[in-house]
Amino acid sequence: MEVGYSDLQSSNLFVECFRESMPLVIAAILLYLYYNKRISIIDTLLYAFASEAYTILVIGPTFTATFFVGIFILVEQAHRFFTGKQYIRKEYFFLLILPLLSNIVVFLITQFYKDPFSYPGGRLYAFYTKPIYFYLKTYLPFFAIGARIVQEREELSFEKFAGSMKKIAFISCGIAFIQIAVQLIFHNVQLSEFLGLQSRYLLQEINGPLGLRVQALFGEPKVFSAFLSLTIPLFIKDRNYKAATLMFIMGVLTSSQTFWINILAGGLLFLCFPKLMPVRLKIIGTLAMIVGIFLMITASKEYILKQYMANRNQPIYRLLLERSAYRYDYGEVWGKSNIILGIPLQRDMELPVVDFLRDEPYLLISGYGAGNSTFIPAGYFFGQATYQNLVAGVGGHNLNMRWFFILAEFGAVSLVFFFLILTRTGKGTSPFQRSYLGYVAVCFFFSQIDLFLIIVALLCAYNNGPINEKRHEQSK
Repeated sequence: MEVGYSDLQSSNLFVECFRESMPLVIAAILLYLYYNKRISIIDTLLYAFASEAYTILVIGPTFTATFFVGIFILVEQAHRFFTGKQYIRKEYFFLLILPLLSNIVVFLITQFYKDPFSYPGGRLYAFYTKPIYFYLKTYLPFFAIGARIVQEREELSFEKFAGSMKKIAFISCGIAFIQIAVQLIFHNVQLSEFLGLQSRYLLQEINGPLGLRVQALFGEPKVFSAFLSLTIPLFIKDRNYKAATLMFIMGVLTSSQTFWINILAGGLLFLCFPKLMPVRLKIIGTLAMIVGIFLMITASKEYILKQYMANRNQPIYRLLLERSAYRYDYGEVWGKSNIILGIPLQRDMELPVVDFLRDEPYLLISGYGAGNSTFIPAGYFFGQATYQNLVAGVGGHNLNMRWFFILAEFGAVSLVFFFLILTRTGKGTSPFQRSYLGYVAVCFFFSQIDLFLIIVALLCAYNNGPINEKRHEQSK
């Protein structure tokens, strides 16, 4: 295993063997149920996503049930394409080749203008092969998943998606309650790891008043919190306020700043913008309002930090402000501000990339290449472990701020096309569905919810209707 992932392993061999075997087991069960028409493709994807606490770390942290389901669907869709049963629409074909175009531009820049990257161990070949690995492992499976959803669009609906989301939310909250009870009663790290918690979220000193951050079976607490924030509008629409309150409480227990930002985004978008307003204007307007609020918070941060320091031993302050205070207080330890447009960036992830692009602004057009964050010079990164990993060429930096991730990896041109295609709505799309698409797109700026944006975007774009492509009809 790569050194950078060793701290994610359990110290108990049996627990680690169980956790690393579960992705294949879960993926096999879900695919069996799907191909026997017991669950839909959306159910398959959502349940796989909700089990990413289990991963095959001996290979890498992204080898989860979602990965194996995606690869299986990719192979199936590739077979359909090469046998003439699958047609790729023009706009999707353009998205399909955008990473190639981006990497060609990056190659030309490094060869004829400037090479700002570093190559651990002198492995220059890795810089040119890494995008191919990223494309096959991550990018193409998302396209295959999207194609499968479009093929089954007449059997799918936004209502069925919402039903699955709410069902998984209840199951996940039940698992989270079990995790809390087991840890508080037995104080056994290995048992909690067996149930899906990671040991780094069980440290009393940094994980809130309960001494843990719940994650159910999701990959991380912040991912669980993002999922819960996406379910709250669905429960409120049904006037199931008790369930919405439960999801809110559980979201608070994740101690994730992502949750609070998403809730703020939902409140602004659903309450401040008319139902029939274009989706893209809702997204841009909501993001502008969030930036304005963050700028006001930044202007008042000295007062907020003073209040927190005076009351930091009180549970309510620790629960609500501990992680926020850490984000805003750069002080003498870090020596530099991590605040951009009022938003406190993560110092080990987003901030190094922002600093790198500030020094190399021409890369904003093309990005630095899919998967090439590994080759950003190590000097931009903070923390001994992160620095050593970069020097060794271990891992990458899968940014949580996903619109920014697209900008950094593929460039501004690609970002515009992604935004335009993923925010379309078809005729007959309900006002709530349009607002929900806008909400997911705003949350996508702060949360790693690629799968949810793809699902909701396609449900809104097709809305159970025909594609109306002559070549598609001829291929049937």
